[in-house]
Amino acid sequence: MSSLSNLIRNENVKIYRRPRTWLMIAFLVLSVALMSGIMKWDASQSVTSDWQNGLIEQNRGLQQELEQNKELSEEDKTRIASEIKLNEYYLEQDLNPDELTLWNYVSTSSSLTMLATLLTVIIAADMIAAEFTWGTIKLLLIGPASRTKIMISKYVATLGFALLLLLLTFASAYAAGGILEGFDGTSQPMISITDGGVIEESSYWLHALEKYGFSVVSMLMYVTMAFMISSAFRSASMAIAFSLLFMLVGSSLSALLSGYSWVKYLLFSNIDLTQYMEGATPLRPEMTLSFSIMILVAYYIVFQFVAWLLFTKRDVAA
Repeated sequence: MSSLSNLIRNENVKIYRRPRTWLMIAFLVLSVALMSGIMKWDASQSVTSDWQNGLIEQNRGLQQELEQNKELSEEDKTRIASEIKLNEYYLEQDLNPDELTLWNYVSTSSSLTMLATLLTVIIAADMIAAEFTWGTIKLLLIGPASRTKIMISKYVATLGFALLLLLLTFASAYAAGGILEGFDGTSQPMISITDGGVIEESSYWLHALEKYGFSVVSMLMYVTMAFMISSAFRSASMAIAFSLLFMLVGSSLSALLSGYSWVKYLLFSNIDLTQYMEGATPLRPEMTLSFSIMILVAYYIVFQFVAWLLFTKRDVAA
């Protein structure tokens, strides 16, 4: 176990001693800051003190549409009725739904986890392939540690870097929201309405953890896939190129093929679990959260096995 911990420490040194790593971290933090600044500027351009009359006018228009449009489906009628009831709640509680709070920044920052994933994929794709590029793989293999331990240490170090980027994304957005809007909004509840028309107050903390939790799943799958590709190619540039290609094109390809029932078995059709959050729609109507988790577990096992097989069984040229 001590040898494994030493290997992990050594892999962390390899990651964090490179200027590229710190440039990635700085780029991520600056992206969160830029996003927060744009949100604040946009809110200042559209701010209005007469939001109550705006909601009243909006409800009047929705009520008129509900009464006059006879072609509305039951689903549309339910949605409009829910919007009216939610607006009435905001008026009764004197809550401006368009006012920015700390949690708006945190919620929006969850979209930047894709950037964190992208940066981690670059590290993961480089972890094994770079050893062949630099010619240091022989030094690793002649040591007392087994190939399996070496691979595990590289994988664990990569996941540690991924976790660091996620925590930085959340912390940067939380800090930016607190600085720009005040930290008193931390305890503010999240207002939503159920399908049955019941107004609910829930915790923004839980909502944020849910969004970031789903992001962890997609990040884990992309990183594991990149790690497998890194084991397959001895060129770091090729490993990074193929990993980023699959990551950037996969979701679009799944959406393009969504008309076919077999698309639900593709990795990229299941990797975004936010499609099962309240208000979202799955890629295919028959897809469920448990089904996607089962598919992801199957892909994860295959990726890990292929990566282990390629790294431990392949000969290294002298």
